[in-house]
Amino acid sequence: MSIRTLAGLLLALVCTCIVSVSAHVIVGRTSPTLTTAFVSSPSAASDAPIRVVWSATDTQLRVACFNAANTSPVRVDRPGWPRITGVGFELPGSPSGFALMAPLNGDWELIEDVQASIPGHASVTLDFAIRSRVNPTGRTPGRPDDPRGIPPGQPAVRGSGTRFCVSGPFPDLLPNLTTADPLDTIPTTIEALINGVVVAFDGVVGAPRDGSDVGVWDNPARIIPMYP
Repeated sequence: MSIRTLAGLLLALVCTCIVSVSAHVIVGRTSPTLTTAFVSSPSAASDAPIRVVWSATDTQLRVACFNAANTSPVRVDRPGWPRITGVGFELPGSPSGFALMAPLNGDWELIEDVQASIPGHASVTLDFAIRSRVNPTGRTPGRPDDPRGIPPGQPAVRGSGTRFCVSGPFPDLLPNLTTADPLDTIPTTIEALINGVVVAFDGVVGAPRDGSDVGVWDNPARIIPMYP
């Protein structure tokens, strides 16, 4: 097999990974066997953000929902851990004006323009991140037996875990990462947005940085940063 043929096959494989993805397996950068997640759109790979329209006026706001499941194995010495304590997104450009729509039980908060440290890479800017309100020890004040965050041991299936819904200026088109043409775009789907997801874990046994880890999509197409 020639080098040119092999390169073509590899490019085709990457294209297939990006275009036909139907869910995302997330793996921790420092503890890949101990910190894993499954992030997916609500019902199908074709799910797209919902337009917010007032009468005939497009507000340019969109609502995107996704599920995050913590598929990490449960710690034997500390049941209920490790937990997912944050989910953030890299998006093209520098959009702002995002708001958390669900869940609204007070366990989660949305913040914008977050610097995320990903082991093995320079820091990347997350346009927004949803994080649980926990203190550095992982204990929730007043709820020591029911800490916040997403518990481990959940199945890697669509609809598993916690459902998040976010409103904001999600783009209608995304760069087509399968080509080198910066003007080539594809319609936005929630799965394509999830390509740039970053997941934070806490309470990881044996992990550095006080038992924390950061996970990204386990796929060769996941470059860091996603949108240089």
